[in-house]
Amino acid sequence: MKTPTQLKYYLVVLLFAVATINLSCYSKPSFVANLKTEIPEDPYSSDGLSFRVFCYHDVRDNLRSTIESWPERSALDTYDLIQQFEWLRERGYHVVSLDAVLAARNGGPKLPDHALLLTFDDGYRSMYTRVFPLLKLYNYPAILSLVGGFMEEVKDGQVFCGDRSVPREQFVTWPQVREMMASGLVEVASHSYNLHKGVTSNPQGSMPPAATTHIFNAQEQRYESDTDYYARIRADLARNSAMIERETGKRPRVMTWPYGAYNMLCVQAAEAEGMPITMNLEAGPNTPDVPLYRTRRVMRYFPDRVRELKDDLRQQHQYAGEEQPLTRVVAVDLDSIYDTDPVRQGKNLDDLIERIYRLKIDTVYLRIVSDADHDGDAEAAYFPNRHLPMRADLFNRVSFQLRTRASVSFVYGWLPVLAFNLPSDHPEARPTVATYTSTPGDGVTSTVRLSPVEPIARQIIKEIYEDAAKSAPAQVGGLLLGDDMGHGEFDTDYTTCFLQELITIFKCYQPDAITARIVSPNLVFEPNDTKGTAQSFPEIAKHYDFVTVAAMPTGKDANNPERWLKTLVGRVAQTPETLQKTVFLLTSMDRQTGKPIDSKRLAAQLRLVQQNGVRNFGYYPDLASQDHPALSVIRPAITLKMNPGRLP
Repeated sequence: MKTPTQLKYYLVVLLFAVATINLSCYSKPSFVANLKTEIPEDPYSSDGLSFRVFCYHDVRDNLRSTIESWPERSALDTYDLIQQFEWLRERGYHVVSLDAVLAARNGGPKLPDHALLLTFDDGYRSMYTRVFPLLKLYNYPAILSLVGGFMEEVKDGQVFCGDRSVPREQFVTWPQVREMMASGLVEVASHSYNLHKGVTSNPQGSMPPAATTHIFNAQEQRYESDTDYYARIRADLARNSAMIERETGKRPRVMTWPYGAYNMLCVQAAEAEGMPITMNLEAGPNTPDVPLYRTRRVMRYFPDRVRELKDDLRQQHQYAGEEQPLTRVVAVDLDSIYDTDPVRQGKNLDDLIERIYRLKIDTVYLRIVSDADHDGDAEAAYFPNRHLPMRADLFNRVSFQLRTRASVSFVYGWLPVLAFNLPSDHPEARPTVATYTSTPGDGVTSTVRLSPVEPIARQIIKEIYEDAAKSAPAQVGGLLLGDDMGHGEFDTDYTTCFLQELITIFKCYQPDAITARIVSPNLVFEPNDTKGTAQSFPEIAKHYDFVTVAAMPTGKDANNPERWLKTLVGRVAQTPETLQKTVFLLTSMDRQTGKPIDSKRLAAQLRLVQQNGVRNFGYYPDLASQDHPALSVIRPAITLKMNPGRLP
């Protein structure tokens, strides 16, 4: 009788023989797909000035056994950290100190090839018990970012970390910090005193990061003023720096933003407190053109392996690589979520979140102004602001939940440029408006817009954009500028400069926001005709990360939208290097009848543009509460889950 070991041996031999016979039945295929399985090598790794940064947190022995009692995705197993250190050393990566980075940036010795900076956040006890011995073994320098609130001695032995209370003993002590600093391997940075938490940002109770949020006071029903916000951030940073200096004798020169969330006011506050170097959680290399106040770091997660490590060391900053990632877009009007009944409004939001999560897309365009009368003008906003009535504070809440609950990578705040209908009692309502006549394709219409040549009007628009940016949660994703600009007596250069001003203002509060501009398909068919529009399709494509074509046929073209779409795609492809950064936004509603387009037909149109070489596409509007377009029909045509290696 055969033993179990012998049986296993014979089974393996039999399976090998069967596989060999089966394979011999097939000839070599005539076509072999050339799939990109690796990110290209980093072109900046040997310039002597660029470096990358890894962000670690807690390090635990037998991590899996601790997850149930203390779940923390940012924790790493000690064994995995050792494997990563070994791989880095064997592959020629050089762990450098911040002093080496500063010397290279100031004309001193160049950085070695594949320079890497190591950072450890929050000050977990494992920094001393597990990481520090490894740093000494490998002779690796590192930066330790401390949260003052975690370092305090407390009576009940518990400190509030993020969203939970944990024992104070889970964090390092000051004698341990001083010992690590004395080794010359560890530099201490500030991680704030009490900003490592969420704070209430709206009446519904959303809790975005404290460093970038204007707090909503529920008792007083008011939002934190700009002055109070800045004073709070500055006071927190000053308190933590003073504590670190008192305990270590050295004031920190680095500020590490909790959750990677920051804005330019935060940067100003840090610099005022002696910390001109600040670190976030953006992907990509720190090339010479990246200022040290926005030092990029990649976060290491459980259960990161060497493969993820390798990819992160090659990853370019978003949309700066050789090939732009695929983008799948669903555009949503907040008017479709709003309801006077809070219960129904909450249900509408839940329907949207569940729907977007199941679609598995990466981008949502969120129209954050209200056009309840459908005249094309925004008469109210969905965020607190100085000039329009606030219909409801939904921008902050919806975008935050799309990121946290629906796993959407990019939420764009979608704003018009001129189409703001100021309330009649606004002191500047009349002097700032002008009437424009346009021919959209199915008739001549007259619309009222704020005049871009009036200084007061320009200032109002800038303030609306500023209010939208500071009302958004941290890292909202992007800014989408509407197609309502350019029917007055001003040229392309004027238009470009004004829109860049709006982007600059928005990026003060959302520094890493991606930019996109909606354009009419008329500009595609006549790309260089700027008469009466002050716009040029090729010029627009140069100035934005994406250009979004409103692929919505009108007039006789609506009778055969499929033929029209193929022609549109062909015209875009004629403009060099624009097809890969163009988003085709198809319509889910018949613009002539106002009725929904059949979901199967819309799905077929999405497939049509993809088959004709389009990488980035989506539809507008999405009506989640009405299941339009039908989820079961539209999902296979738009989901990124069907694209290997590009899950959101």
